[in-house]
Parts: sequence; C-alpha cells; structure tokens
Amino acid sequence: MSLSLSSKKFGKTPSGDEVTLFTLSLNKKVSLSVMDYGATWTHLFIPDRNGKMEDVLLGFDSMKGYTDPEYLDNYCYLGSTVGRIAGRIGGNKFELDGKIYRLPLNAGTSHLHGGIRGWDRKMWSVEPFETDDSVGITFYYKSPDGEENYPGTIDIWVTYTLDATGLVEIKYKAISDQKTIINPTNHAYFNLSGKFDQSIEDHVFWINADSFLPMDENSIPTGALFPVDGSAFDFRTPTRLSKNLGLHDPQLEVAGGIDHCFVLNQSEDCAILYHEGSGRELILSTTEPGLQVYTSNYMNASFTGKHGIRPGKRVAICLETQHYPDSINQPDFPSVVLMPGEIFDSRTQFRFRAE
Repeated sequence: MSLSLSSKKFGKTPSGDEVTLFTLSLNKKVSLSVMDYGATWTHLFIPDRNGKMEDVLLGFDSMKGYTDPEYLDNYCYLGSTVGRIAGRIGGNKFELDGKIYRLPLNAGTSHLHGGIRGWDRKMWSVEPFETDDSVGITFYYKSPDGEENYPGTIDIWVTYTLDATGLVEIKYKAISDQKTIINPTNHAYFNLSGKFDQSIEDHVFWINADSFLPMDENSIPTGALFPVDGSAFDFRTPTRLSKNLGLHDPQLEVAGGIDHCFVLNQSEDCAILYHEGSGRELILSTTEPGLQVYTSNYMNASFTGKHGIRPGKRVAICLETQHYPDSINQPDFPSVVLMPGEIFDSRTQFRFRAE
C-alpha cells in the first residue's frame, strides 16, 4: 500500500478566490479530500466488506453547493471547520472580565457555529506535507480581533493527516493575543452505507458516555448533566439508531431527534459507528471532553448534494468532538477560555475497518 497526496482546482468563491481540493490517499484503504475554503472535509472513500470503495461523507460535487445563495441557508456546515465557537451560545452573549460581548444572530434567535461568516466561510492558507509514514495538509487562518464580535486575534491551524495504517487525524492548534474563547470542531456528516438517499437509522451506534447534556426549548444546555440510563441517549451497548430515535423522550422532541452533547468517559475509542449492510465501521478517539451527536434532524431535501441527491431528514450523522456547548455561560462546564500565551491543542482521530 502506498500513500499519496494530490491537488486539483475545485472552483471559485463568489469573490473570485480559486479553491483547491487536496486528496490524501492510502491505496484501497482510505481516500479523503479537503479544501481550503472553510478547511472543509469534502470526501471520504473507504471500502465495504467486499473491498468496494464508496464515498461516505455528505457534501457537494462542486463548489457551487458550498457558496450558492440558493443553498447557503440550509447547507448545514457540511464537512466544514466551525469556529470560533461550535454550537449555540445562550442569550447570544458572554462575559469576560466584566465586559459583555454580544454576538450576531445567524440561526433564528441564536448565534450558531461562530456567526454569520464563521471559519467555515473563510479562505485558509495551505501547507501540504509528506513524511515517511504520513501525508497531510495544514490549513492556517488569522481571525482578527472583533470578528463576529469575538475579542482577540486568533491564529488557528487545522491539520488533516492520513498515516500508513489508514488513521485519519484532525488536529487543532491556536494562540491568541488577548483573552478570548475558542471551541472549534469539524462538522462532517457520515453515512457509512455510501448511499445519501438512505437513512442512518439502520446504523448501530456505541458511545462510552454515562451522561449527556439536556437542552431547553432553544437548544441551549440547561447546565445539568443527565444520566443516560433509561433514556433515548443510552448507547453504552451497541444500539441501532432507529430503536432509540423511536422512543418517547422529551429531549428527542426538543431537536426532532438527537442533537445533544455526550459527556465522554474516555478519550481512546470513545465511540463506534457501524453499518451492518456494508460492514463499514468508524472508531472515534478524541482529546475533547464531549461529543455532539447530530442525526441531521433539520435536513429537508432543500439542496442538491452529491450525485444529484437531495438529502432529507436523518440521512447522516455528525460526530462533533468539542467542549460542551455554551460552556462560557455555564460555570460548571469545562472552560473554553484561551489566555494570551497559552496554546489551544485538540486532536480527533478516525479509524475505519470493514467487518
């Protein structure tokens, strides 16, 4: 097996920026593509139990889907790097050292995923690299002081690496020139069947989490940690998603399904997603304390994705590794404050196999 790194033009942004798509491949085992617009993960080809390589990542065939005004209200951050803060912030504001920072609304009455033009809609500079046992791309962006009303200039690096074993890693590194907050994630949507018109409810999910964060009617964490025992959020044994999504649970009604953060018990092999029909399995590890699981409840066939398919509700699942949502407003949650001189460091790893 051999590792390779290649690139090609993928289109242009409305402002005329040339977008490049980079592909990291390990022959017959893994091939992933990422682009410099939004530091976005666009494709992931992995084999099924018979060796058939299929793309299992929701996305678009061209740049049009990521930038066309027709789609922007509903493109759902497909595969993008979201920041500075993943998820919603309660009251659209937070306080640092006695100063209130008010954030723009971009999702109804909420501030979501970094704002109106978050990191998912920025052009990132690129540095490809190759070593003896890996290939990768490091994306870099300088987020200026006051961008989306956040304080401090942040230098952020996001590195995608594929190694000779087929391991895919996303690493985040950031520094700031003043006290600020940061909580990025990747917003990839997985459907291990490789069929983007099929529901992920037939996938089996396991997560090593004894508790999750309940939300209020605005999808903001209440600040409590609920035990998963006896709820629709208990995946401590491998469970078909359809089974738990079909339960009557008040928290499922809040988001029309799962869109909740799970409190992880461990960092290594903390979650597994499996599709029996293809035999494909995804094993997740992360240094982050939480995993936001989203079963694409708000997908409504409003845009045309890959292969001309219009993805509908529950056609994919997001596994967003991060600190807990709204942590800056929840004193008992792990801190998302970044001090000047500190280094923010976060890693998430994906392993794939076919049963």
